[in-house]
Amino acid sequence: MDTSAGRQWSVFYAYTAWTLVGVVALLPLGIALFLDLRIPVAAASAPLTVAVLCGQIALGAWSAWRAMEAWAAADAHSERDRWGIRQVGNLPSDLSFLAAVAPSAVIAGTSLLGDADPRLLIMSLSLVITTAAVRWRWEIGVGLAVAFAAVSALLLGSLPGALSSGLLVIAAVLTARLSLWLAAMVRELDDAREALAQLAVAEERLRFARDLHDVTGRDLSVIAVKSELVAQLAEREDPRAVEHGREVAQIARASLTEIRALVRGYREVDLATELRGTASLLRSAQAEVTVYGASEDVPARHRGTAAWVLREGGTNVLRHADPSAVTITLTSGGVTLVNDGAPGDSEVIEGSGLIGMRERLGAGSMLTIRREGGIFTLDVRFDAPGGTR
Repeated sequence: MDTSAGRQWSVFYAYTAWTLVGVVALLPLGIALFLDLRIPVAAASAPLTVAVLCGQIALGAWSAWRAMEAWAAADAHSERDRWGIRQVGNLPSDLSFLAAVAPSAVIAGTSLLGDADPRLLIMSLSLVITTAAVRWRWEIGVGLAVAFAAVSALLLGSLPGALSSGLLVIAAVLTARLSLWLAAMVRELDDAREALAQLAVAEERLRFARDLHDVTGRDLSVIAVKSELVAQLAEREDPRAVEHGREVAQIARASLTEIRALVRGYREVDLATELRGTASLLRSAQAEVTVYGASEDVPARHRGTAAWVLREGGTNVLRHADPSAVTITLTSGGVTLVNDGAPGDSEVIEGSGLIGMRERLGAGSMLTIRREGGIFTLDVRFDAPGGTR
């Protein structure tokens, strides 16, 4: 399984894999109940055949698991079906599949040529069909189930029993195929969620680039023109060169101040707008966002810092976590972001994002981070006693 996949896919992957294993392993036992076959009695009369059948059931379950692993590891750009979903069940046979099919020959020999109950062969064939249905197209699986019903009628000499067994096998084949198809849909949705999160981060970077361009573009253009004018005036020894030179220096200092304000997050922003944007950004990544408090709860002198913390904190959650729930709390004393996308209890190693956030906070503010039971908390306190940058 792809370890980079999200939580939704990981959970559904395990569910689908165990469903396939259960269908393959339990179908022969269901056939036995339909045909009123008592396994202990059959084992007493044909112990070798029953032992081979038990081994085949284990091999079939193993083959189904291996097929699920192979399909999940397939390239994202693999063949698609008519609905645009990644094609499922089109896998080449491998050793596990061949190992699951081979015992049927032994059971067929002991059932047709020996004294073993032919119903054991029917159980074995049902397992072969469901194992094949996991790897091959559903049309093939249904076709084999129809052929299975015909073979069962010949072996049993009873049409009702054969029809019941055939319908049960068809139901098992369709269950396996629908499980794989649903897993494919969940995988597509999970890939879309990941792409959406990456797009949101990219949009945030573009927004910052646009802001930086707006701040510096005009000033740099004016500086370039003024500098050329100063050079020309200086060549003619025109006294106005001094005046224009001072204007260039003043524009450069003002531009530098604006750039520093932008980088440090002190450029004036609307906290309410940033709160709505951060919540929308996280919800786009399929996270349930709960907000406690409002922008009005934060003192006016700290709203710029709070808005910047929300922007940076929300972006970091998307980049480094896979949350299903995020809580944002705004109070007069600070801002807190809590998400459940950080598994484990190990100590948090601060990367460049957290280090930069800590450095950019104003004097007297304090940033605290912790991870407990998979819950990651980012807490920023304003005017904290003993607070550091």
